[in-house]
Amino acid sequence: MKKILQYSIYFFFGIVLLGACAPEKYTLGDIDVTSAQLVEGSSYKIEHDVNNPNIIYLTSLMDAKYTPLWDHPQGHSQDKKVTLKMPFPGEYNVKFGVETRGGIVYGEPVTFTIDDMYAEFISDEIWTMLAGGAGEEKTWYLDLDQHGVSRAFKGPMYFYGTGDWWGNINANGKPLNSDSWLWEPQWKDNTWLMPAGDYGEMTFNLKGGANVIVNHNMLGKKQKGTFLIDIDTKTIRMVDASPLHGQPQDGIVVDWGDVRIMSLTKNTMQLAVLRDPVLSNDSAAMLTFNFISKDYYDSWEASN
Repeated sequence: MKKILQYSIYFFFGIVLLGACAPEKYTLGDIDVTSAQLVEGSSYKIEHDVNNPNIIYLTSLMDAKYTPLWDHPQGHSQDKKVTLKMPFPGEYNVKFGVETRGGIVYGEPVTFTIDDMYAEFISDEIWTMLAGGAGEEKTWYLDLDQHGVSRAFKGPMYFYGTGDWWGNINANGKPLNSDSWLWEPQWKDNTWLMPAGDYGEMTFNLKGGANVIVNHNMLGKKQKGTFLIDIDTKTIRMVDASPLHGQPQDGIVVDWGDVRIMSLTKNTMQLAVLRDPVLSNDSAAMLTFNFISKDYYDSWEASN
């Protein structure tokens, strides 16, 4: 009996040692959803509000174990249900995907149509401060000129944490996550940020739609696109255009169309985009570009 007990003990420790020496293997698992399965009507739905067709509801019909991924006219979302308030007529695309254990899968883009303008959705003062109001336009300059002068900010660019947004910056909300911080570099001490120069202009208008024209003088290109503001999240979705910026930042951003409004007044504006840690070989951060209005620029010049 004693020998049997000893053999049992030896066998147990042998199994333990064998398990300890065996290499650990981690797998994500197989992708159990295909792109062909992510079809409107079966995996998600797009609905117009019964009383106001300019309000669009995007609803995931997938099991709760899948995280929904929306790419829509006002940005990105991972919510099960998303509400879009669309002020202008036109055709708009929605792309729906899910995050599975094996990776991310997207379906084909689907189009929905808005037939009429709904002016109330652009009545918020943020539309007026950004683009001048309905039927108007407003031009902005990056706050750095060819002489290395910044008129309203310490320089043309600040850095925020990925959790920072309009809410906590303007003291009426909490950060989106724990990564909240701010660095406001003086340009004259950090000229590596971008060279002094004439960076061109960026004009937002509300003439028959929400349009934006960006003349990137320092990058040698001109863009004509559209934009939509999400008033609740204080974000802008820019299509076919990007905010004025420097050459050093041109290739290190996740999505130039996914823009946070960090601050906005009649004369100044800060727009932020997410720095890609892989492309930049640096940590994720909100690259925040500082702008001044044309009116402010012209009055400042006249007083000097």
